[in-house]
Amino acid sequence: MADRIATAPYNFVSLPKGVLTSPIDNDAASDEERIENYRQHVLAPNRLSGRIDLTIETLTSVFVGADVETETFFSPTGVPMIPGSTIRGTIKNLFKIVTCSTMRGDGEDYEDRHLYFRALGGKDNAAVMKKVYEKRAPKEYTEAGYLIRVEEEQQYYICPAEYDTVRDADSVKRNAGCIFWDAPRKGQVTCYTGKMQKKAHYTIHHAPNWQERIPVPANVIQDYRDDISRAGVNLLGKSVAKVDADAAAFTGDPAIDLVVPCFYQEENGQVQHFGFGRFYRIPYRQSVGDHVIGMGTARIDYTDALFGRKELWAGRLAFTDALAAGEVRSESAAYPKVLGEPKPTSMQLYLEQESGAQLAHWDTPNACIRGYKLYWHQKNKTKWQNDVQQATNVTKTRITPVQAGSVFHGSIRFERLSEDELGALMKVLRIGGNDLCCKIGKGKSIGLGSVRITARLIRTDTEDSYRRAFDSTGDWNRAEREEPMDVYIAAFDRELGERLDANVYNRYRNAMAELSHMLDWETTTIPDWEKKTRTMTIDDPDQPFQNRWILPNALEVKET
Repeated sequence: MADRIATAPYNFVSLPKGVLTSPIDNDAASDEERIENYRQHVLAPNRLSGRIDLTIETLTSVFVGADVETETFFSPTGVPMIPGSTIRGTIKNLFKIVTCSTMRGDGEDYEDRHLYFRALGGKDNAAVMKKVYEKRAPKEYTEAGYLIRVEEEQQYYICPAEYDTVRDADSVKRNAGCIFWDAPRKGQVTCYTGKMQKKAHYTIHHAPNWQERIPVPANVIQDYRDDISRAGVNLLGKSVAKVDADAAAFTGDPAIDLVVPCFYQEENGQVQHFGFGRFYRIPYRQSVGDHVIGMGTARIDYTDALFGRKELWAGRLAFTDALAAGEVRSESAAYPKVLGEPKPTSMQLYLEQESGAQLAHWDTPNACIRGYKLYWHQKNKTKWQNDVQQATNVTKTRITPVQAGSVFHGSIRFERLSEDELGALMKVLRIGGNDLCCKIGKGKSIGLGSVRITARLIRTDTEDSYRRAFDSTGDWNRAEREEPMDVYIAAFDRELGERLDANVYNRYRNAMAELSHMLDWETTTIPDWEKKTRTMTIDDPDQPFQNRWILPNALEVKET
């Protein structure tokens, strides 16, 4: 690939780096004040109630499973339907973007943790990371030792040891990822790290000093546990370490209930990081949350106001299941393509990168995450089935998506909203101008999940419903009428323009342009769209992952 540009089935809506707080917050200093403000806001006169009728048409095959390991579409009555929880989750995620809401690191929006990395070679951007790795973990400071845990203290330490390297390529190939323990009390262990081309050496730990114990801080242990991208040996796994009586026997200390060989680096009398091989993965000093710039606040935003904040109040929106309108045809059951896991360690994909500047990584000061991750639409009939139709550890069951052209009807009921709150919700449902094209369900990265949602706003005149039991025709007075949405959307837009800082507002407008582009179904007609949004692989001969090709921003993925 001559232009050396990364491609992916996803991209990001950038952060405005500022939060639009709800009028409910009103600079409250405590949760008690926020609750009282919320009560007064909801009970204020002229609040709006009613429902939004939704028509959901599938543009591609769509799969929403009944549970994690099912192959059938969600069908509690025997007929496929889209659960209200699925619709709610999709709308809420888009609502956060549209309303400039807080991005929270408690697992709701992202996990605030320290990522790990290792960089041993490569060209261009990869060479930059090799220098970062060598500066953070110079090999001359890497020592051998045994990680132990003292049961009564529940405290981890590393006891220093010696090690030898042995060259034997055949043995390395046969025993990759294995540990061979010698007799108890001898303190000798033979260690083989994972498979790697041209690897020919293994190590032997010996001569441990069980009396010298370098403390391993709890956060270092937790960061190690949180390294979900580790593909090799997990030192804290019971299948690797000796535990309980075996640990006590190997070390000769009944107080020790875990022991495992490792390499580590020490600073100021504490272990800074550790791993299995000599060139192990190390954590960045900065966490993910350090790169979520301008989006953190404890104040009330519009998402809290409408969808609820569990420790304070419930939401004022209720999403019904969307029921099938007419016959729903299903695809033949098949094993899907293997779904890739998110890999935020690929900073060239997940962090903003400045043109012409050195590659930003997770320890680069003031580097910002790219934003909210969304998946591109793919053409209908994009092949989602795996070439190998059999169960694997990754794809354990077949799935049965519904076909494109299926139609479902559901609704959102709302209670006592202000004009700007209702306008914010309607703005989400009109991102496409008159509709919303988005993705729901599973398999978004392999071409599944695209739907078009059209909405009708039905207002309820609660005062009229109390005044008259029957309408002019003698039927029950439902006091409902369809209303246009524009006046409410304009009310929310005024809040945006008046209350956001000018720089934040400009970034917000750019984010909305990115969002509109990413949700535009017409992007699927762009020439070579499949090529522009294809999933890169580690086996690609151009080595885009290894050389850390940079992902363009969403607006740059267009017809060129």
